[in-house]
Amino acid sequence: MFIRPKTKTLFLSSLLFSSAFFSQAHNVSEGYQKPTDPLVIKNLENWQDLKFGLFMHWGTYSQWGIVESWSLCPEDESWTQRKPEHGKSYYEYLKNYENLQTTFNPTQFNPQKWADAAKKAGMKYVVFTTKHHDGFAMFDTQESDYKITSPKTPFSRNPKADVTKEIFNTFRNEGFKIGAYFSKPDWHSDDYWWSYFPPKDRNVNYDPKKYPERWENFKKFTFNQLNEITSRYGKIDILWLDGGWVRPFNTIDPKVE
Repeated sequence: MFIRPKTKTLFLSSLLFSSAFFSQAHNVSEGYQKPTDPLVIKNLENWQDLKFGLFMHWGTYSQWGIVESWSLCPEDESWTQRKPEHGKSYYEYLKNYENLQTTFNPTQFNPQKWADAAKKAGMKYVVFTTKHHDGFAMFDTQESDYKITSPKTPFSRNPKADVTKEIFNTFRNEGFKIGAYFSKPDWHSDDYWWSYFPPKDRNVNYDPKKYPERWENFKKFTFNQLNEITSRYGKIDILWLDGGWVRPFNTIDPKVE
């Protein structure tokens, strides 16, 4: 789906998926315990019956028409490739990417059109990217200035600047279940990718055991942002936490994850 504002062309990628999609790639861990709370069970049953919904990724990177965040990752994978016209070196690219905040101005943002189209297609829920791995918040967080409502972002002067609020309220009014995608890793945070060290891969670039205070700061930052989303944006029916690799791979036991 392409959205063409007056001043910028932004790319909005959407994924449509059914309940079958969820069950394809995820094995149940040995430590999994089925919920017993009747309200939780009822909510899960309701979600299972919804079947069809809209998953939206949208951020400053849309101006370049590239995949969300991943070009900032120093790993050498097909989805982390960087176009030379956006920066000859990694650090030049990083600077230019983060400067996209200063030109992000989707003046024709109209969530009602999205909700109408989704409803007409038969969708029952929406999951929106409140923050991806690059750390740019599409909501009015008080924990960072790297956000859509910052004075650095031209769209902040628009009455609909808090796009998460606008999207959630609009879709909720149309009877949709509301899902908030949130990236636990934050590559913009100096408490995750500490500027003292270069990033080596997608993971935290220092040893949390050697620098526990810094890691504790990052955890507080993350919890505070999650609290903002779950307390200031109405009822959230699903919290989609991405980035299970927020800790080093060698500490992950697939049997209990």
